Amino acid sequence: MPAQTLSEVDRFNARAASEHWQTQCDAKLIFDSPKLAQLRDIWTMVRGERQMPRRENFTARILGRHLQHLTFVERLEENGNRRYRFRMFGSGLARFIGDSTGKYLDEVVPADFAETWFATYDLAIDTRKPLRFVSRFRAAELEHVMAECLVAPLAADDGKPWGLLVSVVYSPVVV
Repeated sequence: MPAQTLSEVDRFNARAASEHWQTQCDAKLIFDSPKLAQLRDIWTMVRGERQMPRRENFTARILGRHLQHLTFVERLEENGNRRYRFRMFGSGLARFIGDSTGKYLDEVVPADFAETWFATYDLAIDTRKPLRFVSRFRAAELEHVMAECLVAPLAADDGKPWGLLVSVVYSPVVV
């Protein structure tokens, strides 16, 4: 893995620690969840020789049983500001924060947690590599749940970043 990618991940982790985000990025992509490991392998297969696969390359047939636990997130630039919109939000994820299909990140995630989410999504797009995140899930009333996430960039037709494929597996926090 290029040193630049590692330094970006290291900077993210240092910021997460200093701002008490309770999240950690792991660029090694070694997942505890077999489902996320499978999805990582699907992303790699679909990507082929390209830097990033396109959203259109991920069909229902390819994703199959993963659909309920993933979302496609589109990155938009509006008036010089970035926004993230959930294009499809799996029912397994909706159990935790409601169906967010068509909604923007800043409409769904409370403001005091939004910067963590933006930084996570930005890192995957900036590095153009899939990443693993382990976090204490931070949204509304859900501070008792751990989340292991695959956040993988997707390209537009021209090869530039379009958005993300995000999948999350939740587990209770062990105390």
